[in-house]
Formats: sequence, structure tokens, C-alpha cells
Amino acid sequence: MSTAVSTAGPAATMAAQPTPLTQHMTQPPTRPAVPRALPLSPLSRAWTTLALELGKLRRKRYWLIAASATAVCLVWSSMLITHRASGPIAARHATLALDEIIRIIAFLMPIITAVLASRIATVDTEGRMGQLMTALGQSPLTRYRGKLVIVTLTVLCMEMSLFALLTVLSGQIELTVTDSYWSTLPPALVVVACSTPAISAVQLTLSTYFDKQGIGLGAAAIGGLIAESLPYAYLEKFSWLLPWGIVPAATPIDTVASFTSMRESGDMTLVSQPWTLAALAALVAVGWTVAAHLVIVHQENHR
Repeated sequence: MSTAVSTAGPAATMAAQPTPLTQHMTQPPTRPAVPRALPLSPLSRAWTTLALELGKLRRKRYWLIAASATAVCLVWSSMLITHRASGPIAARHATLALDEIIRIIAFLMPIITAVLASRIATVDTEGRMGQLMTALGQSPLTRYRGKLVIVTLTVLCMEMSLFALLTVLSGQIELTVTDSYWSTLPPALVVVACSTPAISAVQLTLSTYFDKQGIGLGAAAIGGLIAESLPYAYLEKFSWLLPWGIVPAATPIDTVASFTSMRESGDMTLVSQPWTLAALAALVAVGWTVAAHLVIVHQENHR
């Protein structure tokens, strides 16, 4: 019996130990370690979104429209400023030219913003670009924010170029620069800069929400015309109810009172508290921007 046990022991031991081939077949294959992608910071994600949106605008006529609109506004403003410099001496005031620039911005920029917003919004519908980006993980809300930044910065550059043109030409063609000009320019810049994001947000929301782009264009044309006309009917307070009426409502120049002051003193009349109006313009602009953003959020949540 002892001989049988000693004979079977080594055989059983060898059978119990797996061979290298058996061990390789029974163990699961090891996968190579894949490095995890580092999470992007909010600034990096924002820059990536802007880069993607800017890339979509190649050969989409967006920049051609912006450049053409800027050229028209600059030529129109140059003609007005030059005509004022060659007119009667009493009308050669830089503040009068500044008032005309503000009127051009109040009337034309809503329409130009609507055209740019319509162009950049329809890019996602061409070639199903929007569906492709959604499939790749980019939400429509993220694209909306990127488009809003691009439209806002484009319009701001156009508006600031008009103010820069007036500042340069005023010294060259010898317009009379009074104290009212330097008192009007800073709050006017703030009001225009605050109204631009609000108008851009509203127009981009209209272009995104409605398939018919004529709705947004019509709203900008009619809204801008109404908002620009209300101060002449002594109803400038109602301009605050419209996003296109922020500039006419918060302008630091009292246009109606200036008709009398220009004849009597030769200078424009300013409102009593221009910086208070500028702060109110900023609050109203934030309200319209947030409201337009919430409309897109509601649309995405109920798809």
C-alpha cells in the first residue's frame, strides 16, 4: 500500500499544478492601461466652443455681412460728420455728431444684429451640422452660448468703430468740442455696451426658436423703429419695455430739450443723472439676456 501511495503521489501533484500553457488559457487577458483624459476647465471648454463656432463660419458669408454693414455705417457716419463740419458755425458741434452716432446705433444695430444672428443660427441647419455636433456630445445650449458671444463681440466692434471714427474726425475737421461732449461720451459708451448683449441674446433666441428667420428680422426692424420714435412722442419711458429701446431710453442726451438749448446757448442739454440711467440700462440688459437664455433652456428641456 505504501508503494502505491508513493507512486501516485508525484503524479497527482504534477496533475494538480497547472502548466504554463494551461495557466495562460485560464487567466483573463490583461488590457493595456489607457490614460484617462484630464477634465477640461470651464475656460478651456468655453474656448473650445468658440473655436468650433468660429470654424463653422468659414465660407458662410457671416464675416462678409459684418464687414459690409460696418462699411455702410462708417461711410454714412463720415458723411454726416463731414456735412456738419461744412454747415453753419452754430451746428459744428461734436456733441451733435455724437447724438447722430447714437441714433444710428439705436436704429441700425438691431437690424444688423438680427441679420448676423440669423446667419449664425442657420449654420447648424446646413448639412445637419447641429445634429452632428449633438451626436458628438455638444449640447445645443452650449452652441447657443458660443454663438451669443460671437455675435455680441462682432456688433460691439462695429459700434466702437463708429465712436472711434467720430473721435478721430472731430479733431481733423475742427468740430467744436464742448464740455457736454466729454460728459456724454463715457455714459453713452456704457449704455451701448450694455444694450448689445441684450439685443444679441433676444435676436439669437428668435432665430433659434423660430424656423422662419423673417420673424426675428421683422421684430428687429419694427422694434427698433418704435423704440427710436417714442422719445419724440414724449413716451421715452416705454422704451425700457423693449430690448431695442435701451439706447434711446438711457441716452445721456436730452434730445427734445436740446432743440431749445441749441438755439439759446448753442450747446446740447444732458439728462440730470446720466450714470444712473447707465446703471439702469445694465440691469435691464441683464434681465433681457437672462430671459432670452431661459427660453432656450426651456426649449431644450421639453424636446
